[in-house]
Amino acid sequence: GFFHDMTVIENLKSISEIAINNTSARNEKINSLISKFELDPVRDIKAKFLSGGQRKKLVIAIALISEPKVLLLDEPFAALDVMTIKILQEIIVSLQTFNNLSVILCDHQARDLLRCVDSAAIIHNGRVVAQDTPTNLINNVIAKDTYFGDSFKIN
Repeated sequence: GFFHDMTVIENLKSISEIAINNTSARNEKINSLISKFELDPVRDIKAKFLSGGQRKKLVIAIALISEPKVLLLDEPFAALDVMTIKILQEIIVSLQTFNNLSVILCDHQARDLLRCVDSAAIIHNGRVVAQDTPTNLINNVIAKDTYFGDSFKIN
């Protein structure tokens, strides 16, 4: 999450003060994240006034301040328009590829999720019932029976 009544820059500064001791390194990290997630035009806007996509970018930027090895995103595609989902998918793939970051996604938007992951799992009644690459998973009989149904396809 983020602090709704704080600006983008204030949100990033508040978390970075906890995670990064060196002031110049802190400012460099903040500026890098603002640039990476194209938040410069809204840096002085309170978070509660951001669009859904800008909020998602801010949350990911905040999470990356401490340079984690694993990033867990819960329903990152919820309530976003098609173009914003595409941008978020590109960000997720970029984080995996260029930042050597493992990203774990939990989302009911299977079509959107499967477009940006290497591996996926179907959890049914608290148990993993199928796990594989996206292509193999959508053809898995158990995955079809418990989640996808017969007509599900990804393009």
